Amino acid sequence: MYKNKIEQLLDRCLKSKKTLTPSRIQIFKTLAKYSKPQSAYDLKDAVNKKRDTSLNISTIYRVLDFWIKLGAIHKISSINKYIVCLKPNEKHTHMLNYCTRCEKVFESCTKEMNLDFKASAAKLDLVFNNTKTIEIPVICPSCN
Repeated sequence: MYKNKIEQLLDRCLKSKKTLTPSRIQIFKTLAKYSKPQSAYDLKDAVNKKRDTSLNISTIYRVLDFWIKLGAIHKISSINKYIVCLKPNEKHTHMLNYCTRCEKVFESCTKEMNLDFKASAAKLDLVFNNTKTIEIPVICPSCN
């Protein structure tokens, strides 16, 4: 199940000259099992249930930051939770439409939503920084 994804992660790490450690793989695999965003503490509990050693919360946060910088996962800052990026190789501004009731996430991009933040920012004499994920709180069809 994870073989192709792990190979992609290994390739991404090699291109970035980063090391793919057992803890990084385990935390990514654990997060990838969930369809809804997870907190760092939830991940810590889930990872430590399956390991002989115990990872502390600061290790979990360091690994999450590592994957965020590589674009493999997203942090939903408003709810302080994390989710695996569905399209890590695409070069666009990721938009996470998350249901404020059930926390289901619908990942989209500015292109899919016909949004041009670059042009909008330019009208205000600003430069759009597309290195961050945009969060959009929504109510999904199931919760509506």
